Amino acid sequence: MTSSGRTTRRTVRLASALCGAAALLGGALAVPAAAAPAPKPVFTTWATDVNARVDVDGSQSHRCPEHPSPGNCPKVTGRSQPGDRLQVTCQTRGQTVGSNPYWVYVDNLTRGFHGWMASYYIAHPDNWLPGVPQCYGP
Repeated sequence: MTSSGRTTRRTVRLASALCGAAALLGGALAVPAAAAPAPKPVFTTWATDVNARVDVDGSQSHRCPEHPSPGNCPKVTGRSQPGDRLQVTCQTRGQTVGSNPYWVYVDNLTRGFHGWMASYYIAHPDNWLPGVPQCYGP
């Protein structure tokens, strides 16, 4: 065997070893993909024409999210209907409606608007919605 044949074999073995090391290091240095955030719970309403509300200028100043009510959130952004898909971001205490002291911030996926809605109108047997974090207030 000539020296050039040995060189070729050494080069192939070295390249193979480097590829294996790179694969090993690549696997060892791989960063796990970030976990996807949990989807926000989706509910519906049992009533017709349920108002979603924001501040007059839509800026969500402190009055509206800290204590949602028709007075603190006077601008109606849309009206939900039974069967609309309401993605609920969070819930907090606000003006009591129908013995339910909570309000929820919803994105109406069916009709394309968002705002604060009295939780009383959400089709769920409890005042506090499961899987929905508290956003403001006591």
